[in-house]
Amino acid sequence: MATVRDVARRAGVSIATVSRVLNGSGYFDEATARKVRKAVEELGYRPNIHWRRLSRQASQTVCFLLGNRDAMNSMQMKVLMSCERALNEAGFDLVFASFRYSAGVPGSRLDLPRLLVHQGAVDGVILAGVHYSNLLEALSRLKLPYVVMGNTFVGTRDELKTDSITYDDVAGAYEATQCLLRLGHRRIAFVGDVSLPWFRRRHGGYSLAMSRAGLEAFGVTASWEIRNIDYGQLAAAELLRDGPPPTAIFAGNDEIAAGVWKELVKRRIEIPRQMSLMGFGDREEFSLLEPPLASVSVFQERLGAELAQMLLAKLGRPGLRIPARTLPCKVLERGSVGPPPAAR
Repeated sequence: MATVRDVARRAGVSIATVSRVLNGSGYFDEATARKVRKAVEELGYRPNIHWRRLSRQASQTVCFLLGNRDAMNSMQMKVLMSCERALNEAGFDLVFASFRYSAGVPGSRLDLPRLLVHQGAVDGVILAGVHYSNLLEALSRLKLPYVVMGNTFVGTRDELKTDSITYDDVAGAYEATQCLLRLGHRRIAFVGDVSLPWFRRRHGGYSLAMSRAGLEAFGVTASWEIRNIDYGQLAAAELLRDGPPPTAIFAGNDEIAAGVWKELVKRRIEIPRQMSLMGFGDREEFSLLEPPLASVSVFQERLGAELAQMLLAKLGRPGLRIPARTLPCKVLERGSVGPPPAAR
């Protein structure tokens, strides 16, 4: 295989000049650059990226670490792909790893993925999924820069004051409830396990909107051993069992909304003619539902790009702590919501 020395000899320049042209650094004139590029093409030269990275003392690689999840959903996939695009434009590669661990293990005793432990394997970490304080402690011990997708982080608020990006799910839930109120609904139920901080925040936004409208907040918020679709289906059955049913249900995420949908279809309750349904997250896998599921978009592509840019800024200035950012959400009013039956 051709070497950089062969390219320099063919172009009639020094090895240092070839390096400057190929790396786009330092001074060189355009005529020299054309000679170097022509020699590279004629010789079929391929730069050794490992030597380049060794010379810079950086791997130019970032790890996207998905925490405590059995599978990656479409939202996380969109965030990952957006991160990859932003990092690629900056000359970095992105690798994926998953990590299941307990919040009760001290950070010093966490059995971290080898990708993180081996010095120089990655330059920084983007944390998505569910993560805990002990991992931040472990990464700080390794002096490995990180940024956190804060909505599913379980820890103190102080830990998210820097190096994190969240979407404003409280305001998103408030606006989703306001949307249902504007349509004329007065009995709006919330469904979601409020022992989990992300559902607790969304329930807070929902409750605030109901309170300001002079209405009672109610629903199913218990902590059960089941999650997502199963939780939504069981919660819908609970809401329909006793007393007057709600005219609209606001689900803590789209998976719960899909479970509610399943129970309503089972009972032949028409959406939205007899019951309106709102989700949260705008997950692509539920786009097949008909009528289309109304939901709250968290702008996954922007979220991923912002996470990548924040980490790149930290890599450019070691030790830098960047103030946290909060991104807005947007209610997507689709076919699964409409006026309550009485208003029709």
